[in-house]
Amino acid sequence: MSDVFPLLYRRPRLLALGVFLVCLLFSALVVWNLEQNYRHNQRADIENTTHNHAFLLRDSLRQALTLNYTMSTLVRLSQGDPHAFDAVAGDLLPYFDSVSHLSLSPNGIISQVYPLAGNESSIGFNQLSDSIQNREAIRTRDSGEMTLTGPVNLVQGGKGVIARLPIFLDEGGGQRFWGFANVTIRLEHLLNTANIRQLDSQGLAYELWRINPIDDTREIIALSAANDDVQKSLLLHEPVNKSFDVPNGIWTLSVAPVNGWLNGWRLASEIFMALLLSSLLGYQTWLVMKLQRHKINLQSEINEQTGKIVDARAQLQATLDAIPDLLFEISDDGFIHNFHTHRQELLLLDPDNFLNKKIEKVVPAEVASLIYEAMNEAANKGFSYGKYYTLALADGVHEFELSTACKAIANNPQKHFVMISRDISERRLVEEELRVAATAFEAREGMMITDPQGVILRVNKAFSEITGYSTDEVVGENPRLFNSGHHEPEFYDLMWQTITTEGNWKGEIWNRRRNGEIYPQWLTITAVKNDSGKTTHYVSTLMDITERKENEARINNLAFFDPLTQLPNRRLLQDRLEHAITASTRKKNLGAVLFIDLDDFKTLNDNRGHHIGDLLLIAVANRLRAAVRAQDTVARLGGDEFLVVLEDLDSNHDYAAAVAQQIAETILESLNEAYTLEGQDYFSTPSIGISLFGDRLAPIDELLKQADQAMYHAKGEGRNTCRFFDPKMQQHTAQRFALQHEIREAMQQQQFTLFYQPQVDHTGAVIGAEALIRWFHPERGLVSPMEFIPIAEESGLILPLGNWIVEEACHQLVRWSKNPATKAWVVSINVSARQFQQQQFVAKLLSTLQHTGADPRYLRLELTESMLVQNQQDIIAKMDELKNIGITFSLDDFGTGYSSLAYLKRLPISELKIDKSFVNDVLINSNDAAIARMIISLARSMELNVIAEGVETGEQRDWLKAHGCLHYQGYYFGKPVAADELDISDSSAT
Repeated sequence: MSDVFPLLYRRPRLLALGVFLVCLLFSALVVWNLEQNYRHNQRADIENTTHNHAFLLRDSLRQALTLNYTMSTLVRLSQGDPHAFDAVAGDLLPYFDSVSHLSLSPNGIISQVYPLAGNESSIGFNQLSDSIQNREAIRTRDSGEMTLTGPVNLVQGGKGVIARLPIFLDEGGGQRFWGFANVTIRLEHLLNTANIRQLDSQGLAYELWRINPIDDTREIIALSAANDDVQKSLLLHEPVNKSFDVPNGIWTLSVAPVNGWLNGWRLASEIFMALLLSSLLGYQTWLVMKLQRHKINLQSEINEQTGKIVDARAQLQATLDAIPDLLFEISDDGFIHNFHTHRQELLLLDPDNFLNKKIEKVVPAEVASLIYEAMNEAANKGFSYGKYYTLALADGVHEFELSTACKAIANNPQKHFVMISRDISERRLVEEELRVAATAFEAREGMMITDPQGVILRVNKAFSEITGYSTDEVVGENPRLFNSGHHEPEFYDLMWQTITTEGNWKGEIWNRRRNGEIYPQWLTITAVKNDSGKTTHYVSTLMDITERKENEARINNLAFFDPLTQLPNRRLLQDRLEHAITASTRKKNLGAVLFIDLDDFKTLNDNRGHHIGDLLLIAVANRLRAAVRAQDTVARLGGDEFLVVLEDLDSNHDYAAAVAQQIAETILESLNEAYTLEGQDYFSTPSIGISLFGDRLAPIDELLKQADQAMYHAKGEGRNTCRFFDPKMQQHTAQRFALQHEIREAMQQQQFTLFYQPQVDHTGAVIGAEALIRWFHPERGLVSPMEFIPIAEESGLILPLGNWIVEEACHQLVRWSKNPATKAWVVSINVSARQFQQQQFVAKLLSTLQHTGADPRYLRLELTESMLVQNQQDIIAKMDELKNIGITFSLDDFGTGYSSLAYLKRLPISELKIDKSFVNDVLINSNDAAIARMIISLARSMELNVIAEGVETGEQRDWLKAHGCLHYQGYYFGKPVAADELDISDSSAT
């Protein structure tokens, strides 16, 4: 044992390492146990959470599926004729938030859907023959049990699941398969009902899935909001699974922590504490062993120090001999007792006259005073330094630095001081020069000094701020460290050639910062040469000109690019188009201009705000860039108008046109895809006008005008298409302008008149008439309203024309009110969207009624569906104000537009008008017949009148009457005629 401890004293690190490893092993066991307990508790909590959400989801699903049994009961009670389906579905559906719609499928073919709005496309869908759904539908029919299918994409958007329940009717002592009762459940609403989405906010990832009974594949129903790739690789590691029964299947909810079961921060902190504790114990062991070792060695060191003192005396003497300064020993009474110097020229007196003389006798009074001050300071502190004085010697004025130390002498109360006086005259000159150089070196410009081989010797603070490299990181390195790779080797060869021949170089260069960023700088390199002309150093000054470059780019961007989309603006487009036309003419290659306008862009701005419109414009710009070639130009003219310049198409006119059309169709396909704007999908279509250039001389303005005309031609042909410019378009445009002028003249010369088409009830009695405008042109004869009404709408002439129609109809109401046979007739007037949206529309109408004396109760305004979509609050306010005085409203062309029950129930409508497009084929087209029945049923349920227009045969009238439509209008009852030609004596149909 006696040999062991000395060994440990000599190896304290070995013992400390052993203690550290033992403590570390123990700490590792503690950390492992803590992690196991935490993970067990965490998994238990997640299992409980998963269990709660799974059974809440199961209960919510079962609640929604009760609708299947209700509809099945309805079918069986009605013996397969569920005429009360809409009423029952309408009463039940509001109580089930997660249910999207209900439907019945006799023999697997969907024939009834509630609500029908938005689900029209599902009417007629055969579930038993569809290639996607037939296998599960047949399985449902054969099993006789309800099945749950999904997820599926819903026609209204989003995903859902479909619950099918086969319905069997008793027949002949057995059962006959009637069809299916279907409940479509919105998956998102179902998840919200079961609070599944709360798992995202709890840091949990989930996956709802099932085993497809058809092909035994694992089928995902819903995922958490995290990224799919992350989920599959990390989020669902060792998930907690909870399965529950659904009709004819099993759903499983899998849940796992988003960041996994291992808490990295907690584990790291525990490991850190274990390492820290083990390190402290090991360090303490090392200190104890170190102190013991120090005690053992102390005695031998004392012996060594005694010998060193003798050596130190000899060393001290040698040191004194090597000191080039003046060395004095002075007592506190000012007498000089000793001195030492090798530079006698620095003394004012001969050295032999210095000893035993008072200091004030050998130096000027001010210097003596400074020496006494230094002695007093040294007496108090033990030392004194930083005292300076000057002496006028034979070779000039010298400056000295005085350092003083108090010397203790045993058994002597008198204090002695050792003084060193150093000549710092040359140092002062050097310091002055260095101070000036340092001030210049630490300027705002970056500076770097290298040796002749390019090794960096020194850099200033500005250099580090610009490059990101500290002094320690660059000193000793070569400037190639900053090479960006932006310049070719020839650039540097030319630069060093200039430095060699001219002694300096300056210019713009791109270098790399420490963080890898490449930036521009203005660099000046100067060669420093000695007296013999040899280069000793290179001094470089550099300035970061990134901001200047950015300002130049920003100014250029503001001048030539659209700030929203970053596309070229009209100014830059003008320059590029001019260049493209010149190049096409020189190369004899054709190019093309595509004028692109977004359809119904104003609707998006009005309904969802201009910031959403801006997001759409940015997305359109990005898609246009991707859809065209690299050499083509995409520009924004303003608003929702874009222009694409296609260059170098081909010298052949037909081939160039084909290429331009192909690119235009690519753009159409790209812009027709859905846009996701702030989480909502939006669809937008463009209209494109194309004009070729290069085969004829045409100014830029004329070329843009031609493309613009072609674009309007595309809009006129249904939008979402492209059209080429040809001279016929120009002629058509000229005709439109001419027609606008003729409409103005027709209003001044009173060429317009009102015709009236009778409206009758089911008995054939006339109950009113619709006022229809007619234009009798003095040269062209009768001009169709289909020709001049659209022109009036676009030009704004519809406003004075509409005011004239209202006033003329009111005068006619007054004339009919004086005849007992016509005094109860109601006049219907079509009001345009532009006219109704006028701020003063209500005031003007009230004024017209007042000065004409017409009874507002017999005035009906016909509004179209499309005009009710925008500014609903303003429209409802105007309608309510007019309804209060007795005016009624009819919704014209119902079924051809949005047909939204959401706004229909809010508007004070008293009548729905079935569009003639449905009436024409109501006897031969099942879809038209179904829509007509739906409108009639809807009007009846909302206690609204319904009138059908375009009735031309008795069979059409009879069909409408049989289905509950009791008011009609059409050629079968009478054509539009002048008011005095209406036959008021016979009100029966012919």
